[in-house]
Amino acid sequence: MNRRTVVTMFAALLALPALGVAQDKELSTTQTIHIKASPEEVWALAGDFGGVARWLSTIESSRLVLKSKSEEGAIRELLRMNGTRVQEKLLEYDPGRMTLTYTYADGKVIAKDYFATMTLKPTNDGETDVLWVGRFKLLDNPPEGQDEAALIALYAGIYQKGLAMLKTKAEAGE
Repeated sequence: MNRRTVVTMFAALLALPALGVAQDKELSTTQTIHIKASPEEVWALAGDFGGVARWLSTIESSRLVLKSKSEEGAIRELLRMNGTRVQEKLLEYDPGRMTLTYTYADGKVIAKDYFATMTLKPTNDGETDVLWVGRFKLLDNPPEGQDEAALIALYAGIYQKGLAMLKTKAEAGE
């Protein structure tokens, strides 16, 4: 291979991001909230993988479609408020550590390589800090107007609203 061919190939590789080919950058959001309820009370809501519609306002309904309880491998089907459906798979479920991790399994996904982890941490006063972390990538053919910043803002907003409602429900003893 001559020098000219190598230079041309290198220049082509540098141009790929500008052509939208390199959309595999991992994006993320981390949201936290302090809840004036015991970790056990908060986990009763947050750890119910099939019952997420009880506290996540973007979800109209949720139900387990594989397995009958929150355990690794369970799949939930969500009907979003906008009418779209998605299935999510529970990858890790550890009630002792009060953490769960899930990913998209099927349906109308809004990102690729999506992984979310929610972790509850007891505080010294017997209350709970909740950490919700999402990692994801832009779809290969994203909807009009969706760029990296918009996708991060979308998930951050979903997580913030969800955590606020989780706080309201847990503090009310629901």
